[in-house]
Amino acid sequence: MTRPRATTGKTSFGARPGLFSDRTTQWLGTAVWRIASLFGLGLIGASGLCQTVATQVEAHAATVSIDAPSPTGAVLDAQAAAQAAADGRMELSLQQAIRMALENNLDIQIEQVDQTVAADGVRRSQGGGTPNQINYSIAEAPAGVGVSAMPLLTTTSKSYPASVDTTGVVASSSYDTGHVLEAQHSLSIAQAPYSAGSGIPAFDAALQGQFGWIRRNPANSIITTAVTPGDTNIANNTLGNFTLSKGFSPGTSVQLGVNDFVQSYYSGRSSAVPFTHPNAIALIAQPLLRGAGRANNTRFIAIAKTNKKISQYLLEQQMISTISGVEALYYDLVSLQDTVAVQQHVLKASQDLLSDDKQQLAVGRMPPIEVARAETLVTANQLALSQAEARRDQQENILRSVVDPHSLSASQGKLSELVATDILSPGMDLPQTPVSDLIQHALEQRPDVRQYKLQITNGVRAVAGSSNARLPEVDLYGSYQTRGVIAPGLIPITGNPTTGAPLVDPIPAGGQRASNVVEAGIQFNLPLQNKVAEADLGADRAELRQEQLRLTQVEAQAAAEVRNALIGVNAAKLAAQAATASRKLQEQLLSAEMEKFHAALSTNFAVIQQETYLAQAETTEVAEQAAWKKAEVRLHRALGDTLQESGIERPSNAPK
Repeated sequence: MTRPRATTGKTSFGARPGLFSDRTTQWLGTAVWRIASLFGLGLIGASGLCQTVATQVEAHAATVSIDAPSPTGAVLDAQAAAQAAADGRMELSLQQAIRMALENNLDIQIEQVDQTVAADGVRRSQGGGTPNQINYSIAEAPAGVGVSAMPLLTTTSKSYPASVDTTGVVASSSYDTGHVLEAQHSLSIAQAPYSAGSGIPAFDAALQGQFGWIRRNPANSIITTAVTPGDTNIANNTLGNFTLSKGFSPGTSVQLGVNDFVQSYYSGRSSAVPFTHPNAIALIAQPLLRGAGRANNTRFIAIAKTNKKISQYLLEQQMISTISGVEALYYDLVSLQDTVAVQQHVLKASQDLLSDDKQQLAVGRMPPIEVARAETLVTANQLALSQAEARRDQQENILRSVVDPHSLSASQGKLSELVATDILSPGMDLPQTPVSDLIQHALEQRPDVRQYKLQITNGVRAVAGSSNARLPEVDLYGSYQTRGVIAPGLIPITGNPTTGAPLVDPIPAGGQRASNVVEAGIQFNLPLQNKVAEADLGADRAELRQEQLRLTQVEAQAAAEVRNALIGVNAAKLAAQAATASRKLQEQLLSAEMEKFHAALSTNFAVIQQETYLAQAETTEVAEQAAWKKAEVRLHRALGDTLQESGIERPSNAPK
């Protein structure tokens, strides 16, 4: 497409010696040139912006990891900042924009924080708790202001315009804030939370103890008359005990403890050291139905580990959404920059036309109404240029909010101008792989589909837990005490109640005698009606079935996205090829018209008209190339290959 451009001006067409035979026809020739300029010269200026680069931008220039700041990205940012400080411009390629987004985008940073939440959920479940809730929200990049077509005059069929047509140039008092807002959507397929299911033991070991001081002072007794010497004896005693408890994955609970079970509150010989009068206790309990089984009691650990994987897929999906959005916003910024340049050429041409008309009016060759019409055209083009610049500036602001949001809140003053340096190039061809294989590839690669499947896995575990909760509770237990008694409530306070003399080892009577006690048996809780557990199980099964149906729906949507993206790429390719062919044919028509003009067989109006058609063809070619690139972006996203195509590694483990 690269070629030398023909220049158009009044020295070439309006003042060619010998072209007009008399004054009247000479004035008519000038008028024809002015008429054609109204709708043609502006687009001619766009031709210089429509050239195709010879080499495409390398898509895999470097590999960026999000686990730590990229040194390459930091260097790019430093260079961009230095350049912006020097000339007020920050030139940015597409790859630089993607790297800056990975480094600075707040949506990605939020998902990185969620990695820590998911990792802490694993630790929490390993201690016997339920997993932390993870964030399923994904933020899409702002839509941007989009690209608006430059309005054309509607008088191409007339020899002169009846009036200046400013269709499409509308004065706007405000700009839609929706262009800068992010769309949020959740990747959770759950509509309601699952029930808690059967309880699980506390896996974290716990040590409980008590060490205290006890003072017995009978002076405040409501009985004033002492019956025995022990009634008036003041005693200071201590006590001590501790118990270690822990649960295990089969559902087993174990308690081990030591206490100074025998105490004498009538004397001062008691000790806080439990081994003075030790009583060792061992207790073990094992569920047989409800709460039994390693899979049942470790389900929360498995769910938490799966949540951690889901969180990693969510981070990957957020990266894909951000990169795809950056590419779309970047291509739109390139188009808007071209639109501004086109409007600048339009304004320059209308200003030159006004200057020429004033000169013609001064020598009596132009009526005043033509000058007024040219002034109206200049005013309309000034408005169109100001709006094009405003849309470009707004697009810069939106792109900056994605790649460098911190700079928007900086208080240093005016921001540097953001300039997209890449030029649109032809997109990709259709893959040769069968569509069925591409769909299967997408279902295996896309992080959103993969995390949907993991949610189903967690749902199956939750239903198993609720199914276990409806079983009767039957526990096998056993205990052992070295100095226990059968009836602890009948143990007398140690010490001789008559004399107050300490008793090192009191010997109660009958069942109260401290002895080795071994106990074993079965305890049970058989609900005659279990409506709560049955209802929870039914609701959980319904929720799981709904999630499975939604997964099928999601897979069908993913397949439709792949097919639609393939259709889009093919259509964009054909449109771009047709636009290129049209541009080449228009070049030939312009060349032929130029030859006729030099042979005095054509007019400058006809040449400018062909130049206009060529500019339109080149502008259309650029627009179709942009559509082709965006179709390529959508296909990569539909296939789940956005990160690989951008040279980005998949996120690995959660941040430490």
